[in-house]
Amino acid sequence: MKNSTKILDYRDEGVQDLMRDSAALKTWEFMRGMGRTTTVEEMSAGTGLRKTTLHEHVDHLLQHGLIKMVRARKPRNSVGYRSLVDRLVISYDEHDESVTQELIAFSESTKHEFDEIIEEYADQEFHPKAGFRFRQTEVLHLTQDEFAELRRRMLSVVSFLTMPRHAKTKIDESGDGTEIRTRFCNQAIKIELTPLTGELLPKPSLIMSPRSQLDQWDNKKNHSGGMSTLTPREHQVAMALADGFSRAQIAARMEISVNTVSTLTQRAYKKIGVTSQAQLAARITGHDRPAPGES
Repeated sequence: MKNSTKILDYRDEGVQDLMRDSAALKTWEFMRGMGRTTTVEEMSAGTGLRKTTLHEHVDHLLQHGLIKMVRARKPRNSVGYRSLVDRLVISYDEHDESVTQELIAFSESTKHEFDEIIEEYADQEFHPKAGFRFRQTEVLHLTQDEFAELRRRMLSVVSFLTMPRHAKTKIDESGDGTEIRTRFCNQAIKIELTPLTGELLPKPSLIMSPRSQLDQWDNKKNHSGGMSTLTPREHQVAMALADGFSRAQIAARMEISVNTVSTLTQRAYKKIGVTSQAQLAARITGHDRPAPGES
């Protein structure tokens, strides 16, 4: 399945019900994570939910085009279902104050649900010295390899946040014109990981996007860039380049030669339609921004 985005309008019939159907969305996340056609029997075994409940979830997900039905064929003897999308975006009119307030209330209820999950499922034996902590209002499943990769990326963020910064200066107009150095804070950043215990199904992220900014979620712009056509190694190189790694660093990380990295880079550039590392990073993140030094 190629990476894709499903954009639903907040005001369309049934969309708000889907947003609040947390159980059905968890079933979709399970199917999406499987990455293949899955039967209701397999879903039941993997989630612990009753088949009758899963059939209700499937009907709701089919209604909104998040999954498709796949007819039975050997070796599978029953009908299966497969996720059609990787990302769900809810669009809304940012100029409609009533809609904005409703989404703020939805966000607050999501945060409240998240806090309740943390209180119920938090692993009390986890010691922060054994890892690190980050927090977002979603419940996710991470493998050990993914956790290690997340840790690597977060350490890069920490390094960025703690690097020296030049203080801004302004002229003291009330005095003798001397420069005043200011270092006022304008952001509060909290990163926290809370390990959970028990049987808790992950819930997918719902991205809320104003209609005026839907271009950044457009499948053709976001994923056509050839990303879905890259081989696994080309994809790995492209993502590392987008993260700012040099070809030598990527070669050491993947245990291949720099020449091989260069070959994979050129193939990825050609498929994605870019000519530089900065263009690659901009294309992958969905933002068409100029490279340093370009106007």
